Amino acid sequence: MSDKRIESMLFDYGTTNRTDYRNGEIRPQSITVYNEKPRRAPPKLRPLKDVHTLSDWKAEAISFSLLHRPKQILGTDPRIVQQPCEKPEDTEREIAQRTRPRIVMTPAVSMDDIENPRARDILCYDMYTSDTSKGLREAVSSYFSVKAPLPGLPAAANPVALAKLQPPYVSPEWRMESVSWDGKQLRAHCDPSKEFWLGRERSRCKPCDESARVREYRKYSKKL
Repeated sequence: MSDKRIESMLFDYGTTNRTDYRNGEIRPQSITVYNEKPRRAPPKLRPLKDVHTLSDWKAEAISFSLLHRPKQILGTDPRIVQQPCEKPEDTEREIAQRTRPRIVMTPAVSMDDIENPRARDILCYDMYTSDTSKGLREAVSSYFSVKAPLPGLPAAANPVALAKLQPPYVSPEWRMESVSWDGKQLRAHCDPSKEFWLGRERSRCKPCDESARVREYRKYSKKL
């Protein structure tokens, strides 16, 4: 075995920065990786069967209106949706509106004296109408592609910009003070290196001295 190998095993040449105070060592963090699980195809459902005959239906699912029957009194077919009734055009309405007598009860408004036809239609459509007419309009209204009005944001976003983290700044004057103070501090009285152990005086071993005395006594006793 070479001298360098023995020297590396006996003397580590450790330093305070490299060997001491390593409890808080920062190690690389193990990042969790998301692995998506393989998806299996859903099992094929068994075909539906009739309750009475226990035979499979030809279609994959039973129609929703299978057991729908006509209403008992009216006899209308529930599969046929009621269509809206269009009001016929009244060609003599303007003449009758101008010539018929006025009967006004305050604070009512004379409908025949309104010059704007749009304002008159709004009053007739929204105000002077019965609950039955309103219900009929709602029943035949279009119900396809109806979207609820979603509310908007209450206020615009106000992002907060954080300043970049900077290490604390130490002035050069304070650095010189710290260096001078560190130079005045006393260090350890020994440096466990190769030169330290070779330059140190060998201490006497008490067990070795006792063993040497025993050997000398035995030699002397044999001579006698």
